[in-house]
Amino acid sequence: MRSCNRRDFIAAAGLGAVFAPYVKLITPSQAQTELGPAKYLFIFFTSGTEPAVWSPRGSTISSITHSVMTEPLAPLNGNLVLVEKLDSNGTAGSHGGTGGLTGANFSGKPLISVEQYVSDQLRNAGINTQIPNLLLGGVSSEAQSTFYRNNRALDPIFSPSAAYAAIFGGGGYEFPGDSSEPPAQARLRRRRSMLDALNGEIGQLSQSLGAQERAKLEAHTESLRQMEERLAQQEEQLNNPDPAVACTPPADPGAGSDALMNSVLHMDLAINAFACDLTRVAAVQFGHHQNTQVNLAEVGAPGDWHNVFLHSDNPRTRLVNLERWLSQQFVAAANKLKETPAPDGNGTLFDQTLMVWARDMGDAVIHNGTDMRFVLSGGAGGYLRTGGSYIDGGGKAHSKVLFNVLEAMGISDPSGLGDDSTDREPLAEIRA
Repeated sequence: MRSCNRRDFIAAAGLGAVFAPYVKLITPSQAQTELGPAKYLFIFFTSGTEPAVWSPRGSTISSITHSVMTEPLAPLNGNLVLVEKLDSNGTAGSHGGTGGLTGANFSGKPLISVEQYVSDQLRNAGINTQIPNLLLGGVSSEAQSTFYRNNRALDPIFSPSAAYAAIFGGGGYEFPGDSSEPPAQARLRRRRSMLDALNGEIGQLSQSLGAQERAKLEAHTESLRQMEERLAQQEEQLNNPDPAVACTPPADPGAGSDALMNSVLHMDLAINAFACDLTRVAAVQFGHHQNTQVNLAEVGAPGDWHNVFLHSDNPRTRLVNLERWLSQQFVAAANKLKETPAPDGNGTLFDQTLMVWARDMGDAVIHNGTDMRFVLSGGAGGYLRTGGSYIDGGGKAHSKVLFNVLEAMGISDPSGLGDDSTDREPLAEIRA
């Protein structure tokens, strides 16, 4: 048995996810209640683009004529809805805008992003999966502004190996303990003990810090609070076990250092987590709005996604190539979902999943949030319009699509999401 020091314990136990508090704590089990029509939500998140090139001109509500950027999405045409010309109403118009997945700014009610809201509502309905939601990808060196809970940005897990350990309990460590104690209870007890110790040490450290450093520490403290909520949920689950889902976890993909290739690995991990019914909600972020180094043969010479591809290149050939590559990754995720049986035995994961490609800005070339766009796919339990559809949003609030996400997941109460001053009805054209 490999011994480990305090740092190793924290990492292996998933408490290294003080930076991204989403961990598998006990044996996989099926949730108790169904909402529907879609059961799983997969969010694919990227930076803004150049609308004039992305726009699929000539498309209609019943057919899509793809642009050079969207053409790789064509294999999904039977289950594809493209939406553009939506207005973020000032919430997603520049770097670090909060509105992409929240539909709101820092004002009024606490800021929360749609994946957090969905996972909370599923739990309230009795769907207690082992991991409430997964946030994966991003760029580890950049401040996050995509996912939010209670007005605080949440860090996605950057390392695929760390994500693997958090989801599937990897890491290669064994911990001493009472052999008569059931493994799930032992694991939970050890993690709560370590969490209590961390809380105590952070409390002492906070007293010795200045205001600026204390604010940074508070962000990590919020992650610990979320971990405590997860632990409480696991205790509920231990007391109310459900039948286990038979599944085969993937191999550890390794740590990785390239942000975009890491996100490709994260997509596979997220889909495997769906296959084991460990979670119903996963989001994978590709890159960052400020600094993402792109080094892909399919794109061209290496460079900075935002500062070079969007602002310096003319023509923007590398941006076009990158958008095409992203479209290919979205299709690859769809194909993986199609190949994977649903845990309940009813069709494939694709049949039950709503796929949403969302962005942090609309027109990233001029830093404008008045032309937001979405790509939606998946069987979504029959929720989405089929046959290939293009929707001109006509300047409506982009948050309306976030309300479509809630509706597809069977959530009828949108009151905690978005800005109350905007139209809170879903876009009717998206529904089947």
